[in-house]
Amino acid sequence: MSLNRRPRAITIDDVAEKAGVSAKTVSRVLNNEPNVRAAKRKIVMEASQALGYRPNPAARSLAGAKSFLLAHLHDNPVPEYVASANEGIYAACRAYGYFLLPQRVELDAADGLARLDAFLLTARPDAVILTPPLCDDVRVTDTLTRAGIPHASLSAAQNTTAEHVLRHDEHRAARELVEYLLHLGHTDIAMITGPEGHKAASTRYDGYVDALRGSGLEVASPLVEHGDYTMRSGLEAAQRLLVKTRKPTAIFAANDDMAVGALTAALALGLRIPEDISIAGYDDTRLASAVWPPLTTIRQPVSEMARRAAERLIQPDDSQPREEILDFELVVRASTGPVTREQI
Repeated sequence: MSLNRRPRAITIDDVAEKAGVSAKTVSRVLNNEPNVRAAKRKIVMEASQALGYRPNPAARSLAGAKSFLLAHLHDNPVPEYVASANEGIYAACRAYGYFLLPQRVELDAADGLARLDAFLLTARPDAVILTPPLCDDVRVTDTLTRAGIPHASLSAAQNTTAEHVLRHDEHRAARELVEYLLHLGHTDIAMITGPEGHKAASTRYDGYVDALRGSGLEVASPLVEHGDYTMRSGLEAAQRLLVKTRKPTAIFAANDDMAVGALTAALALGLRIPEDISIAGYDDTRLASAVWPPLTTIRQPVSEMARRAAERLIQPDDSQPREEILDFELVVRASTGPVTREQI
């Protein structure tokens, strides 16, 4: 007997024999099809695990068969946001026997849409989860609709074509953070916004505007600068804000990366935080609590939204509402404080 001979692969027939059911029943269980009794499903799964059965990817890719792949399409400039979403999706995939396939989609590239089409044709995901900004891009959603691929969105937009929308109230969250700064006595509150065309960026800006107007203040254009969610853009925006004649006493950045950039710019100018200027962010990434002073920010449940989106796609339930809004949390840390006499 050759020492190099590989052991025979366990087949669906082996699982059927051990479980005492038909191969068709095993197939239905492994494909997560409905109308299989719970007791029989349990027997099949126990037999599959006892034998160490591993489905054949080639067989699963046959027309009409499930791929057991859940794709996460993303083009977010913040790696930690993508990682948090992947963490949530993976948790659902692991629980239901699916595989996560993250894929960056660069629509700014000349062949961006063609590459997306090729990916969908080759990978054949059973469903797709879209995160900002792709979830608000009609080119992407139209492509998925034409391909007949169900998708869920982690989006601030309410008019998306997604079958499932998981989100938190970004307008209310931004407003609540700015109201907190107002409560501390700040009136010259600057904002570093996200990129134009990004739905979450405009929603957070609207929350900032409404908080100011709710306190009888108008938005001063010199106190608004634009960024692109990167740390460098936050640094450069804060540098512009901090040399203006009308200097802010507080800066609200539309994400944590830009807030850390603003914090760096302030420290480089010799400013004390929060005695000379308060700085707040949004997202509550690990970076927010790793810098000094740690950032006041909004904690949005990215991983939880992604997990629930994946579960909805894997096990559709028509009784559930299409949209689910999850809670956010205002996390107060040492980067913000009351306005001082020197600032007034």
